[in-house]
Order: sequence, then structure tokens, then C-alpha cells
Amino acid sequence: MAHEINNPAQGILAMAELIQGEDDQAKVREYARDIVSYSKHIATVVRDFACYARPNGHEEMVAIDLCERLGEAVKMVRRCPHFGQVEVVTQFQDVPRFWARRVEIDQVLVNLLSNAVQAMEGKGRLSLATRVCGEDVIAAISDTGCGIPKAVLHKIYDPFFTTKEPGKGTGLGLSIVYQIVTKYGGTINVESGEGKGTTFTLRFPVQRHTKEVRDGIADVCYREQEAGPYSGRG
Repeated sequence: MAHEINNPAQGILAMAELIQGEDDQAKVREYARDIVSYSKHIATVVRDFACYARPNGHEEMVAIDLCERLGEAVKMVRRCPHFGQVEVVTQFQDVPRFWARRVEIDQVLVNLLSNAVQAMEGKGRLSLATRVCGEDVIAAISDTGCGIPKAVLHKIYDPFFTTKEPGKGTGLGLSIVYQIVTKYGGTINVESGEGKGTTFTLRFPVQRHTKEVRDGIADVCYREQEAGPYSGRG
């Protein structure tokens, strides 16, 4: 993990030194943009590692409206510079709510949406859909990006594994996603083909709105936090 922080930190230092002796304002702005970009990368690395090492267990659980949270996640991802001209298509059905911590569900959705947008490199279609299947709420997130090689599909939830170029990913994002989804009794499935895009399907059980159910999930969250970092998928 050291290189994930050291490389952009060295870049920040280099750009700052260049700015000190640069009179061309266009160059100064260019270097400043690089500093902002490198700083954001470091912030992402630190955030991901902190979430991996100590899952959020303090926020109160609420009834989650999955369609609403997907909409908010899209708003957040649109602010990213790599969003480009990605087209967003939604097919939302009315779905019942389920109990979870909002910040964790947002983390799952933003992570998956960010990965999808990055895979399309600023051009393509991001499709979001929700539906009900039995007693489960389902969300599907699809992109028309580069896809994931079949040979590594079984590794994508492993901590620190990434298919991104060095310096562009921590390898913790999908591991955290898997950890959060399964904590709430949910499942995550992926279908992908190289050059054809990727679809992640999330399935959450609809919990009855009772104190016993909420306390049961909260107890699982507490025990996971006490146990320490996620150590694998089984």
C-alpha cells in the first residue's frame, strides 16, 4: 500500500517545487490541477483503507429506499472528472425498503458506479434497474465498458486485488462492497465479458420493520467490527 500514497505524494512535491519557479500562469494552473488530482487519490486510498480496517458501526440504521440511494449515488459520481459523456438509463420499479446504515449502502453504490464509469472511460451507457424478487430487493448496475477478464473474475472481491493500472486503485473497493452487502444478508453477483461490459446484481432481503430485526443486524455489525478486518470470502 505504501506506493499508493508515496507515488502521488512525490508528484505533489514535484509540482509544488515547479510552481515556485514558474511565471507562466497557464503552467501554474496545470500544476495546481495535478496537485488536486494527486491529493484526491491519497484521500481515496486513506478512506478505503480506513473503511476496510474499521467498518462503520456507529450510524443508526434506517429504512433504505434503494431507488433514492441509487439516484443520489449517480449525482455524486457525475461530479467525477472521468464521468465524461456517459449516458445514464434507469428502470426503477417501486421496491420495499430494507434496514441498513445509509452511509454503507451509499458506499456500495458509489463504488460500483465509479468502477463502471471508469471502465467506460467517459463514453458509454450506465444502466440502473431495481425490482422485487420474492422477499428480496434487487438492484442491477450495468456498464458498456471494457469488461473483466474471465481469468480474474473469482479474485475481484479479494482485498488489494485490482485490474487497474498502478496508482489508480487500492484493490479494496470491491472487497468493502462484498463485506457490506453480505453483512446485511445480501448477495452480489457479477457477469462480465471482455469488450462487452459488466453487470453487478445486488440482492437484499426485505427485513420486517421490527426492533428485533434491527437489533439482530446491528449485533452482526458490532461483532464484525470487534473481529477486525475482513479476511476473505469464506
